[in-house]
Amino acid sequence: MVIRNSGVKNGKLEKGPAAGLAATVPVAQLRDRLVEVKREEIMRVAGELFFAKGFTQTSMEEIATRLSIGKPQIYACFPSKTALLAEICNWVTMLAANVAAEATNSQGTPRERVVYVVRELSRRVIEGRMNLAVLFRETKHLPPEGVRELARNFHLFNHSFESLLREGIASGEFRIESPAVATHAISGMTTWMYSWFDEHGALSVDEVVEEMVRLTLMMVDARPN
Repeated sequence: MVIRNSGVKNGKLEKGPAAGLAATVPVAQLRDRLVEVKREEIMRVAGELFFAKGFTQTSMEEIATRLSIGKPQIYACFPSKTALLAEICNWVTMLAANVAAEATNSQGTPRERVVYVVRELSRRVIEGRMNLAVLFRETKHLPPEGVRELARNFHLFNHSFESLLREGIASGEFRIESPAVATHAISGMTTWMYSWFDEHGALSVDEVVEEMVRLTLMMVDARPN
């Protein structure tokens, strides 16, 4: 079953397939997207409250009131407040892990792929800096599965990025004594931006991102292309 976009002809809305292009959206896909939008909005508001007041001082009732919905609508998406916290805390780490894994399996030189990962990671950290602040402050409240998911994301990122550095060493593009240490140094440098980046500061997002790339290439002693 699909929802059909009937189209417009001669200034009038046509029913059924349009004379031109007719767009179709599967109902299941549309429903899933609406659920995802609702989840993202709940996470956004909950993240703001956890950041401003702390996890223990924020109630599900307060989150629901801020969203102008009932608590059952939140529980339909997240079974508990700790599950909601886990999703907020793992948002940036999951994206970072996926970016690094994608780069490992893609084409391009090690230098090009490292630059891609650092650019993407830096932007994700800047965009999700409130989530990261909540993560580092509220880790003790994460449920066991949330802690395990966090560890998996960190491990996947470190493993993937270290693999890229080893490729660069093998190809002669990088000169590093310890790829493992370099991985931790680069991920720490970029992740810590959550604590100091200022959108009203002297440098724009793009300028900060490119500075992170420059510093990374210096750290791995990258050879010119």
